[in-house]
Amino acid sequence: MSRRRPALERFADAAAALGVEVSAVRYPSGTRTAQDAAAAIGCDVAQIVKSLVFAATPVDGSALPADAATPAGVVLVLTSGAHRVDTDRVGRHLGVELSRADPETARAATGFAIGGTPPFGHPRPLPTVLDRALLDHEVVYAAAGTPDACFPIDPHRLLAVTGAEVLEVAAA
Repeated sequence: MSRRRPALERFADAAAALGVEVSAVRYPSGTRTAQDAAAAIGCDVAQIVKSLVFAATPVDGSALPADAATPAGVVLVLTSGAHRVDTDRVGRHLGVELSRADPETARAATGFAIGGTPPFGHPRPLPTVLDRALLDHEVVYAAAGTPDACFPIDPHRLLAVTGAEVLEVAAA
């Protein structure tokens, strides 16, 4: 029986395959929440990238179109740690109803556990939305595959690597 490679190693390899060099740092105090990450890193919580997986159902009840490279029925939202996602706004824009994916669905789609989900490096590309507010910073910090590791990245580079659609996602 083969052991699964550690999540941080899998993420670093996936990032390298995308041409992204990551300098992940492990924080013993943990980075599971945006507040924990900001405190550990010493940055503003708005600079933390939350990688949130949502289940998506078309408003007409039909199945989401999927090709061999994209899991059906999920959307990844990369939002500022200072924001809560307005699922109605994002869903209307995408033509779907959004609800938080359960942990099993999130792991199946991304290959990583909630609390350590990176913004890219998943087994297959995911439809992705990026919070416009993240672009206001010179550097943002995202999970590197584990709940205790983060890496810095220029938000414009993050946008380019993920191919995300930029949208105002914050709830009022």
